[in-house]
Formats: sequence, C-alpha cells, structure tokens
Amino acid sequence: MKTLIDVLAALSDFVKVASEWAESASKAEVETFTQIYPQKEETVKKAVEKAVTLEEVRSVLANLSRSGQKETVLKLLQKHGGSRLSEVPPGRYAALFADAQEAAHAE
Repeated sequence: MKTLIDVLAALSDFVKVASEWAESASKAEVETFTQIYPQKEETVKKAVEKAVTLEEVRSVLANLSRSGQKETVLKLLQKHGGSRLSEVPPGRYAALFADAQEAAHAE
C-alpha cells in the first residue's frame, strides 16, 4: 500500500511540474510568435480594403452623380484607374469608396 501511495505522490508531483512547464512554454510560444509575425498595418489595411464591395462603391458614386457632382465622379474614377467603374481594379474599391464619401460629405 505504501508503494501505491508513493507512486501517486510522485505522479502528483509530476503533474504539477508538467503543468507549470506547459504554461510557461505556452507563454513563451505566444511571445515568440508575436515577435516573428507582428500584425502589420499594411495587412490590416488590405483586409479592410477587401470589405468594400462593388455595390457599395456604385451606390456612393450614384448618389454623388444624382446630387450634381458628375464631374467629381469622373475625376474620382480617373484617379483610381478608369473612366467607368467597371474599369477600376477591385483592389482600388476601398480607396475610391473613401474618396467618394469624402466628396459627398464635402458638399
């Protein structure tokens, strides 16, 4: 019986040490990962750019056009790579959307 108690005590000590080691290893792993792969502002910006859809851009440009700012719409389209919305690269939608919203609020 004493041997069983000794084994259980040793096992308990082992679990305690293993848990402490696992916790410290996890913290070190997270810190190392953060240092190797920091969140870059450029990555975040690209993710935000992908969130703007063609329909959203079309809507804000249509509102500008309806409010008498057709010249502004044309200048914005040219600034972002086309004379029509269909010619603007999808990667430019977010910037075009932001510029169009700015123009709408400047009105």
